[in-house]
Amino acid sequence: MSQQRRLSLCFVLLLSAAFFAQPKQPLTPIHIASSLSQTKLSQQIEQRLQVAYRALGYQLIVQRLPAGRSLLMANQGEFDGELFRIKAVAAQYPQLQAVPYPLATIQLHAYVLADPARDWQHWQHNAKLTVAYVRGFQLAEQYPFAGRRVAVTTVQQAVQMLLQQKVDLVLEDNSSMQSLQRLEPSLQQLPAVLANAELFHFLHQKHQAIPALQQQLSKTDEHSD
Repeated sequence: MSQQRRLSLCFVLLLSAAFFAQPKQPLTPIHIASSLSQTKLSQQIEQRLQVAYRALGYQLIVQRLPAGRSLLMANQGEFDGELFRIKAVAAQYPQLQAVPYPLATIQLHAYVLADPARDWQHWQHNAKLTVAYVRGFQLAEQYPFAGRRVAVTTVQQAVQMLLQQKVDLVLEDNSSMQSLQRLEPSLQQLPAVLANAELFHFLHQKHQAIPALQQQLSKTDEHSD
């Protein structure tokens, strides 16, 4: 090999080494609030959003808070958004904008202690009953019934109150209760679907990346099919 070719090859190798040695552009952190409850569904949604944000140059950082507080702080701009909620929260929290791409669908059910002697067919009209649900869970908060309402911080607290017979029913979505039902065989899901809703990711209105995120979520789903 001639001296000139050796020099050329060394120059190319030096350029390649310099290129690969350059540090990658750091991801921009985006801080998103979420409720304390973690389920298989919430983990799947968080992973999908992580992938979509990373493709846009962001690092998703999730802070878990009581459900009502996380919405309030996200609406006030103390976080960049909310991990997922039903679309109806926008009416009460106008600073939050839903990314118009549904992430999942949930169903609202009533849960009781299994007791073949009790008839729950018309429980919504019984004013003597006490019904627990998680504060900030809009689907349960908006559901009409005659009994006394008890708002708690977590699903686990609501179930514990039910097991201790401090409340008669718990309103919760099916995905959040699946693991608890396996741990507590005495929990019974009443058959009627009380309500259903799609889940959406929310961003504070100060962000302008909603169209790009919507498109990226769509691409992510196409690649996973």
